[in-house]
Amino acid sequence: MQLDHTLLQDIPLFKGIKESEHGALFGCVGARTQRFEKGEFILLNGNEADSVGIVLAGRVQIIKEDVFGNRAILNDLGAKAVFGESFVCGGSYTLTVSVQAAEDSNILFLPFERVMHICPSACGFHNALIKNMVELVARKNIKLMESLEITTKHSLREKMLTYLSQLAQEQGSTTVTAPLGRVDLADFLGADRSSLTRELNRMRDEGLINFDKNTYTLLNAH
Repeated sequence: MQLDHTLLQDIPLFKGIKESEHGALFGCVGARTQRFEKGEFILLNGNEADSVGIVLAGRVQIIKEDVFGNRAILNDLGAKAVFGESFVCGGSYTLTVSVQAAEDSNILFLPFERVMHICPSACGFHNALIKNMVELVARKNIKLMESLEITTKHSLREKMLTYLSQLAQEQGSTTVTAPLGRVDLADFLGADRSSLTRELNRMRDEGLINFDKNTYTLLNAH
């Protein structure tokens, strides 16, 4: 698979690493690429994770299923996103979630052991990769707190308004585009699709929001 080095330059994990150093870096850490079809599992709950994954193209979802078969989407990740680092960096290699391709996706895998241990050559770009990995984990912890802020709200309306508020802050506008479709959004919020649709219609009737498919406008935001 041909790597798009322009895309890689925009991924925070490779910050400070020159495009001319990518080949040496990937050889140093034993990187590999793999293509997954829509619906195919990239990582499976209960299996061991030994690599950090980077979405080069497509979209993947982090999924949690309980013993009763209930499914919840914990995160939806597009191109340039990184996944799996929390497990391999935390020393817990057994996955408690699954990663599934939501679209046909190309994934770059970086074996953790070779990423986080300096090679005998002590390459400068390898040091930069380790520093970037630590920063990435810290940022992911912040995103986790934001997700908890949504999912711990008591009512579906509160969850939806918090979700839209966070999107408004990220996108710098009271009109936002949600990355999740209605079914996936319902899973993320811990509701079924019909309940979410009813609540959205009530919120629109009460003048709180307007929406068209995945585009939402917060009407009372300041």
